[in-house]
Amino acid sequence: MGVIADSSSLIVLARLDALWLLTRLFRSVALTHVVELETVTQGKAHGYADAGRIEAAIQAGQITVISPTAAERRLAATWQRHGPSLSRADCLTLVCAKERGLVLVMEEQRGRKLAVAHSIIYVTIQALPLLGCIQKQLSFAECSDLLTLIGQAMRTDPSILAVLQAASSEI
Repeated sequence: MGVIADSSSLIVLARLDALWLLTRLFRSVALTHVVELETVTQGKAHGYADAGRIEAAIQAGQITVISPTAAERRLAATWQRHGPSLSRADCLTLVCAKERGLVLVMEEQRGRKLAVAHSIIYVTIQALPLLGCIQKQLSFAECSDLLTLIGQAMRTDPSILAVLQAASSEI
């Protein structure tokens, strides 16, 4: 199964030097050219180290940059006009997930609500380590470490983090 990620998910995983998590859990990892612009081009212009990590993953073929079709761009523009204040990048990522049957990795709550409304399967980065543990792609130690790192980076409520940790230990 393939996955497509939004900017914030990629940035957080890159800051944690954990982009490898996506490639380990999913057959293919994609981002739209607009997300590449936000995360790599603009990130490098601001001197962010995570931009270089995302660029390196693209150059190594671990992440593929996709260009939305004309139909996908039109649908994304419609969703952006009528949607709950989502960026162009978010709308393009959502539409590409829907139209290409990709799992969406998105942190934006408004985007996740739109995903539910359009039956798009999504996962947040806080849940990725648990998914990896369930799929037996991550050891318990890797899962636990990543849950903690991602939880801290995302300022996850400690009670939610405790539940995720407990679930991973049961697996």
